[in-house]
Amino acid sequence: MNFELTEEQEMVRNSIREFAENEIAPLAREYDEEEKFPKKQLDGLAELGLLGMIIPEEYGGAGFDSVSYAIALEEIARADASVAVIVGVTNSVCCYPILSFGTEEQKRKFLAPLAKGEELGAFCLSEPHAGSDATNLKTRAAADGNDYIINGTKSWVTNGGEAETHIVMAVTGEDDSGKKEVTAFIVEKDREGLSVSSVEHKLGQRASKTTEMSFVDVRVPKENILGGIGMGMKIAFNSLDN
Repeated sequence: MNFELTEEQEMVRNSIREFAENEIAPLAREYDEEEKFPKKQLDGLAELGLLGMIIPEEYGGAGFDSVSYAIALEEIARADASVAVIVGVTNSVCCYPILSFGTEEQKRKFLAPLAKGEELGAFCLSEPHAGSDATNLKTRAAADGNDYIINGTKSWVTNGGEAETHIVMAVTGEDDSGKKEVTAFIVEKDREGLSVSSVEHKLGQRASKTTEMSFVDVRVPKENILGGIGMGMKIAFNSLDN
């Protein structure tokens, strides 16, 4: 087997390495010590197409293959793991589930600003008393006309408070056996009732914001349901596996 990188993959590595060494690495220590979010560096990465690496060109993304994506994250992480986490989350567990499970309308609406770096993505699964265990999720979404109303708390949200687009898992009911039905919702930052309830002060990767998010009567239209009712955990684990 040939494990050599293609010419295009080498170009990706070299261009990102140059940017990371010149624009990210020199400020990594300062940003870590001050817990400063690297907005300027993310703007530069957006210009390189790296906030929408896995998004196809038809939706405004760079359309990277899996190897190029891994190379890009590796080069960014060499300079600052915090920035790599921010970029990885917005790509892998926000862009990816919308790309894989979203309607055409959802893709057109949400992927373009994510790809351009005009918006960041976040993934809201874990809760104070539940990691990825769907049986313990307490966040609920109740149908109300053409909307759902979400109430609950999500923990350890990377990009919390900075992201404009959130993939949120909430319980929408139970089946006959009492098993919880979990549904994924796309929730925009400006929805009333959505707020940062606390910020985690971490041992490392401190330039990456990690927060607890509070949902108090957050009203979300039914067209923001991702993949259909009851598809939440399939979407969650499919995205995490990716």
